[in-house]
Amino acid sequence: MLALLGALAIVVFGSLGGEWLGINDKLGRYWFWFGHQGGEYLDLGRFWQVLLAVGLVFWIFLLFRALRPAMRKDSGQGELPGLFLYAAVAIPLFYLPAMFYGPHTNFAIIDNWRFWIIHLWVEGFFELFATVLVALMFVQIGLVGVKSATRLIYLDAILYLFGGLVGTGHHWYFSGQGTLNMGLAACFSALEVVPLTLLTLDAWDFIRLQERTAEGCERPLAAKQIWTIKFLIAVGVWNFIGAGIFGFLLNLPIVSYFEIGTTLTPNHGHAAMFGVFGMLALAVVLFCLRALKGDRIWARSEPFIRTGFWGVNLGLALMVLLDLFPAGVLQLWDSINHGYWHARRLSFLLSGTFHTLEWLRIVADLTFLAVGVVPLFLAVMRLVLTREENGHDA
Repeated sequence: MLALLGALAIVVFGSLGGEWLGINDKLGRYWFWFGHQGGEYLDLGRFWQVLLAVGLVFWIFLLFRALRPAMRKDSGQGELPGLFLYAAVAIPLFYLPAMFYGPHTNFAIIDNWRFWIIHLWVEGFFELFATVLVALMFVQIGLVGVKSATRLIYLDAILYLFGGLVGTGHHWYFSGQGTLNMGLAACFSALEVVPLTLLTLDAWDFIRLQERTAEGCERPLAAKQIWTIKFLIAVGVWNFIGAGIFGFLLNLPIVSYFEIGTTLTPNHGHAAMFGVFGMLALAVVLFCLRALKGDRIWARSEPFIRTGFWGVNLGLALMVLLDLFPAGVLQLWDSINHGYWHARRLSFLLSGTFHTLEWLRIVADLTFLAVGVVPLFLAVMRLVLTREENGHDA
């Protein structure tokens, strides 16, 4: 695991340095390999892309080694460990199209593969992996049954394989795609959020049922993992809002023509990216730490976790409500009335209500950092660095 963490650090800091050098034209003809390729999610140089792919393969090896005992038929886990491994394998496998072009390839071909990565990799198989991981954690905690979780995962996979491939087309507006393709792509893309939303609703119903149980009953694992559950519920909620509602708003072809690249795009991106993958990462961290630490140590850190949970969710909501969504609507309206070029120029971005909303976002960012990130960081550090007394606690 330390080797994987070291490899991640090399790729992250190496690519960031290379991108800075590439943007400032300090790499000469080596810009493509070590610098900045210029594409969203594909901005890192080809050398760093290869290292990333190798690191992902090593990650798959570590997962397989850990999951192999649970994948036995007599493990009682059903198909979930295998499905988790297959979803993980899809991540490096479907990243390979990022290397299907070179520095002199036609831009239309480059943009095709770039949007393959953006949709089928980031929005597709990352989403599938998130759904499987959430389902697996819900089963481990005891919120949903193995059969229900497995069915939803298969539904998710079907939507990605059949709907996700068609849905990729909603990115190809400026590649000359037809009206039928754009309309079908927008609808199929919106369907991808359905399974994780259903899974979240299933878990929420189970929590409400559990709250009505008789007093004095033994506390199940779900009671101990309550903050993990709440972060996983937040994953489902933000997935529905960020990927579902906000994603569908800008999927529609006629809207996409005017809004692509405006603030409505990061409005969808912020709510979907951190709302799903950020909250999921925090849920996994808390799930592991709660399993490792005793009740007494956990109780001392729980107030920080409670504050951090509401801080990150409130901060993210304020980002959307105070700036990203209203500013995106203003920019879209200006684009429709005066042209896309007008809504993107500095004179519009640095003046008027749009600029005021950007300053107002300071409230959201400070809430996110001070009330959300800082308490969660303190809680995690406290849990990691505090040792159990006499080998156990509580």
